[in-house]
Amino acid sequence: MGRGTWSWIVPDGLWEIAEPLIPPSKVRPQGGGTQDTPDETLFAAIIYVLVSGCAWRALPPCFGISKSTAHRRFLT
Repeated sequence: MGRGTWSWIVPDGLWEIAEPLIPPSKVRPQGGGTQDTPDETLFAAIIYVLVSGCAWRALPPCFGISKSTAHRRFLT
């Protein structure tokens, strides 16, 4: 991932360390929702919020992930 789309946020080697630690997404009991976001994108969005100090509600749209999804997966 370090050389991919999110290389400006996730340095080389960090994705290889983090990938096995990310739990799989759960099926939401209320159903619905959208297609799962790739874990690489999710991880980059979480790193962006943590490093920049922005609020979850200020997550830039370039990630293509909602603030609530990013926050929910961060908490799991």
